[in-house]
Amino acid sequence: MYISQETAQTIVEEIGREIHEHINFIDNRGYIIASTDEARIGDLHEGAKRIIRENLEELYITAEMENASTKKGMNLSIRINHEIVGVIGITGEREQVVRYGNIVRRMTEIMLEDSLTKDERRYDRRVRYRYLEEWIEMPQRAYNQNFVERGKHLGIDITRPRRALMVEVERYHELSLSLEGQRRLENIESSVRHLINALPEALYLRKPERQICLVAACPDEKMRELSERISARIWQKYKEALLFGIDGETEGSQDAGKICREAKRALECCKYPDAVRLFYNDLNVEILLNDIKDETMEEYLQKLFVGVTEEELKNDMELIEGYFRYEGSVTQAAEQMFIHKNTFQYRLKKLKEVTGKDIRLPSEAAVYMMALYCYRKRNGEHLSFRME
Repeated sequence: MYISQETAQTIVEEIGREIHEHINFIDNRGYIIASTDEARIGDLHEGAKRIIRENLEELYITAEMENASTKKGMNLSIRINHEIVGVIGITGEREQVVRYGNIVRRMTEIMLEDSLTKDERRYDRRVRYRYLEEWIEMPQRAYNQNFVERGKHLGIDITRPRRALMVEVERYHELSLSLEGQRRLENIESSVRHLINALPEALYLRKPERQICLVAACPDEKMRELSERISARIWQKYKEALLFGIDGETEGSQDAGKICREAKRALECCKYPDAVRLFYNDLNVEILLNDIKDETMEEYLQKLFVGVTEEELKNDMELIEGYFRYEGSVTQAAEQMFIHKNTFQYRLKKLKEVTGKDIRLPSEAAVYMMALYCYRKRNGEHLSFRME
């Protein structure tokens, strides 16, 4: 049975803190793989090797038995399922260490069993993740019976129609810059995973920056309720906001790649608080914008708004947004911006003088709509007018 050096070191350090003695963990070959005395790591321990060879319960190394790699102290076999998987050693005088023997042995076995159980769960999760990644990346036409059966063996039925929900922590990049933030992200991801795994036939896959949730086919309203429930739980526990992208297959689909691409598209267009979730079917020009290079967008803005300062551009964009938000109603837009409608009309006229385009003409309005989207994307704002 393989025991990692990291696991063994965690065990000896925790036990060492409790009994205030040097602790060694020796693997089933007789080598010290972890120790509170760093200098001993890597040494061959003859006493431990004898315990393993002769299937002994314990062995005390006396002063006469000491050598360069084997120190005086108590050594006890560690067994999992009645098999010796290693030896735990306590350095010290017999009268000091003998009273710790069985306690240390049992503590080690309990901690080791717990660690191995977690390792097995992590391994099983990695196997499932690899299968889900393969499924998502594989064209639907490439599915075959062997691939379907592999999934069933893992408890994954790829023949059922599903919906895709992609989740991202809004402050992901900020949190990922520190160790504390990374731990926070891991805890959030764990909470989301538990919520998804509690759903019937739901599947979960963790990817860098985002989490993919595949759930049984359901209407949009159910997907919205699920995202709201996850969002509320994470905010309650961690005070962190989540963003959601949801596919457009209202009847569900067996094509995992398609629904995941749609959910990812929606998530990419939903980056900031006034649109915490977007459905793929809600997207229009946003789909195009995500494929346009940032420098191309900047060139478009500079070409349209020649000689305009950043502050003036900001004011123009507020005007354009108000106009489109209220479908060209000057009265409503002016009221919401707390200005007189005549002032609003005057500013629209000045805008035309700057750009040469009249936003009130259907044939030229699209120029401003594109400019507004480019400006928002450049400034890291969400791309949609849809308000949650």
